[in-house]
Amino acid sequence: MSHRAKGKVRPPLTKNVGYTIEVDGVPTLTVALRQFREAIELCQEEWLRSDLATLRSGGSPLYSETSKLKARIATEAERAAYGDMAREAPVSDDILFAYLVEIDGFVSGATDDP
Repeated sequence: MSHRAKGKVRPPLTKNVGYTIEVDGVPTLTVALRQFREAIELCQEEWLRSDLATLRSGGSPLYSETSKLKARIATEAERAAYGDMAREAPVSDDILFAYLVEIDGFVSGATDDP
């Protein structure tokens, strides 16, 4: 599953390091960034917290006001999940997130085309 945040550049993973954002200790999304500091800063972004609060997995919000976000270097499996998603995603200037949890209402491979 992918999600694009508007106004941000998605660098290719081959030139960057994959980082995973955990929500309350659960690996939730992987993103490609140049530096670990960027992943830490991403955890502080209000727009990310807001976006995560609107998404649900198993009927529960991914984020609540008491949730803790933590950045770490992605595992090989998480990097592979990101790579798979990046190959399928259309080219964009947005950040690409590969969600590591099932997102309610999201159908993988679905398009808006009739």
